[in-house]
Amino acid sequence: MRAITNVSRRDVLKGSGALILGISITGMGRVEPWDDTITFGGFGGAKAVDLNAWLRITREGIATIRMGGSEMGQGIYTALPMLLAEELDIAWENVHVESAPVGKVYRRESPSFPGKVQQTGGSESIRGYWNILREAGASARSMLVDAAASRWGVHPATCMTEDGKVIHGTRSLTYGELVDDASKLSAPQGVAVKSPDKFKLLGTSPQRLDLPAKVDGTAKFGIDVQVEGLVHATVRACPHYGGLLVSFDDTKARAVPGVIDVFRVFEAVAVVADTFWHAKKAADLLTFQWDAGKAAELDDARLHTIFSEALDSATRRHGHGKPKDMDIEAVYEVPYLDHAPLEPMNATAWVQADRVDIWAPTQSQKRNHMRAAKATGVPKSKVFVHTTLLGGGFGRRGFDDFCDYAVQISMHVGKPVKVLYTREETFAHGFYRPLVHCRQRARLGEDGLPTDLHVQFASQNIMEQYLPPLLLGLAPVVHTAIGGYTHDQPYAIARQQVDYKRVELPIAVGWWRSVQGSTNGFFRECFLDELAHAAGQDPIEYRRKLLQDSPRDLAVLELAVDKAGPVPEGLSRGVAVFESFASWVAEVVDLEVIDGDVFVRRITAAIDCGVAIHPDTIRAQVMGAATMGLSAALFGKLSFDQGAVKEQNFHQYKLLAMNQAPAVDVHIVPSAEPPGGVGEPGLPPVAGALCNAIFAATGKRIRTLPVGDQLKA
Repeated sequence: MRAITNVSRRDVLKGSGALILGISITGMGRVEPWDDTITFGGFGGAKAVDLNAWLRITREGIATIRMGGSEMGQGIYTALPMLLAEELDIAWENVHVESAPVGKVYRRESPSFPGKVQQTGGSESIRGYWNILREAGASARSMLVDAAASRWGVHPATCMTEDGKVIHGTRSLTYGELVDDASKLSAPQGVAVKSPDKFKLLGTSPQRLDLPAKVDGTAKFGIDVQVEGLVHATVRACPHYGGLLVSFDDTKARAVPGVIDVFRVFEAVAVVADTFWHAKKAADLLTFQWDAGKAAELDDARLHTIFSEALDSATRRHGHGKPKDMDIEAVYEVPYLDHAPLEPMNATAWVQADRVDIWAPTQSQKRNHMRAAKATGVPKSKVFVHTTLLGGGFGRRGFDDFCDYAVQISMHVGKPVKVLYTREETFAHGFYRPLVHCRQRARLGEDGLPTDLHVQFASQNIMEQYLPPLLLGLAPVVHTAIGGYTHDQPYAIARQQVDYKRVELPIAVGWWRSVQGSTNGFFRECFLDELAHAAGQDPIEYRRKLLQDSPRDLAVLELAVDKAGPVPEGLSRGVAVFESFASWVAEVVDLEVIDGDVFVRRITAAIDCGVAIHPDTIRAQVMGAATMGLSAALFGKLSFDQGAVKEQNFHQYKLLAMNQAPAVDVHIVPSAEPPGGVGEPGLPPVAGALCNAIFAATGKRIRTLPVGDQLKA
């Protein structure tokens, strides 16, 4: 049961004069005070109390909320405060935000898995805090109104609020003038929140709270952290997944000026020095003996064979009816992909006898907190995770390795340590998007529409790092591999069956932006185009016929096609539709192929994400996701030799350049439905739309990504 509580001023502010409104979870205790708050537009310093998210209103009328999530460019340090500010009726310029510590009270419900989490991913932030923050704002507003009504001797129902003031007739009091009285009141329960037709702030695009600091350079990313007495470290880990460190020679490394220590940590060697440059210089002089172990035979050819054979042993996981007599078949493949964040992996830790501090650009504060407490033996109440801004996440910073290294190295040297991976280490030790093979078979009816569909998958599972094998067979876990073909399959096909085979390999895999959507949007939407071509029908009309029972899919398709207009002269067009994270997206790609090179000229996207909180952020996120997906589809691939990644930097792992990026037009479907995700849903349709447009231009089907030089063959 969730309850709104007014936290004791004595307990929280020691008489500082502010209204603190927390959201407490029944039965949960306090968290310890913390410091080094990352703040935008305001100030930090208040103690953390029994809250999931809290509202602080000062005598100056400033409202500050603490965020349990991570800001990695997706805009939640603006969109989430907007939820609260909407219900509070306060001017946007008086709203500030600051990062929060780790604690049970900052967890939210996860739309994807049962239980409460404190992490950022799965496009869940708005969905997870949608009710919590609005209720907090509405409750605070009610308390302020009650305080004003009591002072005037009137009934609260005769008062109104606007721009941080309570108004009664010609009289008004600012929230700042009322906070002392309001802080003495009990928080009301069950306060009604606004319906979407009453929104004033939500649906507009005020300036993002994090942008000024990012523009003037004062924003603090993980790589910017400075602590008194800080030393620097880098690591060289076993490059072979599943391999071991046998021995190393550090003679030359220890001779580099500034080097403090060189030692083994996990299956890696850490070099600690007075500066990162000295640590890197010394690490480059290390010599190693590695044991490739189980990965010794894992090269690209062997991997292809493993996954191709696995398709034949896939077992039924979903379906209705039993497909039969298939007459169209195609096998699709996608490679491992790295997240390629522009900020290399890093974390700073200071392990002391009675306290542990971690400053990190992390998506998983709670797990970092638990692992640090276990590793150090320090009570959880004395372990503090300070979340910085993230210089790119895409799922990679949801893993623990960089924080684990920082903790272990700090314990060893007894000093605060900033661990920074080189770019090469960042690529060589990722948790990659899985390699996936997908075989699809279909049968068409007399009208050319599919009556039967049988799909087989072979892949590793992205949850294998965290779950025992027995749990990897649960339906929600398997859905992370086959989603888009199960309950979220929008196309009306009478008989469908989906089979899955989990491949076991030492190569580390994990969630990558849009998870299974990044692969299955390509598989499903390209194969549907193949069916339309076999039936001699237009791919757009074909989709319209099959989406009659999927109105939100159909609506985004119609909007995207309408906004794209006629196909420009000299260009070819492809379309795709995909629903993920409770949002629906359709994309239209217009391109030309010249001498085997693909030039994407324009992407037109439509998104139905329910209530649009901050439309400019929605457009930016769809644009960014589509561009990232386009880059991966055209160029992205990791290759392996003895279980070690060959691509070590951006000269080998190519990304879309600015002069290759197309215009991206994004259109939002007006909606009063609960909000869906925004950061990831723009990616899944783009690879399918791209390859469908390539077929329209060249007559060549792309069934294996990346496109690369396939059109020059």
